[in-house]
Amino acid sequence: MARSSYRATGFCRGNIRGASSTLKELRAIGEHVAEAAKAALKQGVDTVVADAKNRCPVRTGKLRDSIKAEPYSDGASYGITANANNKGFYYGLLVEFSPMEGYRPFLYPALDAHSQEVYDNVKNAVTNAIRGGG
Repeated sequence: MARSSYRATGFCRGNIRGASSTLKELRAIGEHVAEAAKAALKQGVDTVVADAKNRCPVRTGKLRDSIKAEPYSDGASYGITANANNKGFYYGLLVEFSPMEGYRPFLYPALDAHSQEVYDNVKNAVTNAIRGGG
């Protein structure tokens, strides 16, 4: 008869329990914090879009109406676009960067005007969510 050894029986000196429930709680907190950050970011993006629309030079209104924010797949970042086109020519870039009379930047100034505010709001949302107030 072969002798049993700790290798054959999966020797265990003791069990520590509770880690799985703690990890679940940490994941839930992390998800809560991420959702708070995403909500604050979305609110900030909406502010930037509204300001860009106010700054946009208007001839027909197509360019202003084309200013939109689209979330990337993770929802933690956005792309803000101005994709108006005239017969297949997308002219938002031209208006934003043109030295021509009557054209003026609108996206970059809106983003510059609100970037610190958006950053602070996201930071505060994350802090509040971590503390359990969000």
